[in-house]
Amino acid sequence: MIVLLALACVAVGSAVAEVLRYRDIADTLSGFEQQMSELGSKSGFNVQFTQLPSVAIGPTITVVVVLAAIAAGLVTLALTLHRPRPRARVITLVAAGTLAVLAVAQAGIALTTQLALNQVDAEFQSMQQSLGAQYQHVGAMPAFGDLLPSWPYYVDYLTSALAVIGCAAVIVLLATPGVRTWFGAANAGSTAPPSADLPGTTPVTAVVDTQTIVSDPWLRSIVSELMAGPRSLTDLQSGPLGTNPEVLNWRLWDLINAGVVSQSPTGYELTPRGENLQTLLAGADRGDLGSTPG
Repeated sequence: MIVLLALACVAVGSAVAEVLRYRDIADTLSGFEQQMSELGSKSGFNVQFTQLPSVAIGPTITVVVVLAAIAAGLVTLALTLHRPRPRARVITLVAAGTLAVLAVAQAGIALTTQLALNQVDAEFQSMQQSLGAQYQHVGAMPAFGDLLPSWPYYVDYLTSALAVIGCAAVIVLLATPGVRTWFGAANAGSTAPPSADLPGTTPVTAVVDTQTIVSDPWLRSIVSELMAGPRSLTDLQSGPLGTNPEVLNWRLWDLINAGVVSQSPTGYELTPRGENLQTLLAGADRGDLGSTPG
């Protein structure tokens, strides 16, 4: 979630850089047009240029809108992944891979453009030197490379690198075994509960009320474990609750839906309602309701 939000910030930064790029180029070419007009008036010829704002404003707006849409999409995915929705995981993996490819393409286009403009600038300077002796005003013309700022290319390289690193991190994080199990358990929640006849499987009943939570061995054990403080999924799986990771993840999701457990960036913790179950859990332990999960 944090990585996706960071990628959204990178997209917003790229949009801001695109606006600044347009403004910088427009100001530079406006000054170049004025300078060429002054040279033309001195030499007796009229120089006119197509106004950049009327030509480049459309592509600039398009790029900014696309980057803003990407940022909004990343924020939406980050908020969606806060809960185990398998479809959101797949969409995020596809989006991360696509963004990584686009980021590499952006860096490649920026590099190709920079190299091409450097070649044009070198040829323009060669022409100035050959014609400068015969036409003094040609030698007074500014270099072609001075017309376009160089900083946008480095911004493209930086944002592309950050995007590729961020997308790679998202893909790696979503591909870890713990995350796959978490989303897999949520996906299993849409099907029928596992049969009690299957080895290593505990019958799963829907969470309806407090009594159900207290009487169910899995739910009661999870809540008892979280009474000591927040626990990560790895911590819970390392103890007795880890005998069946799928059921553990499923029951965690049941407790989240019941408002007993909440998920935080560091793991799982009890809500105020969950903390109020401590007295009932103590009575259940004394009465030996249910059994331990296994």
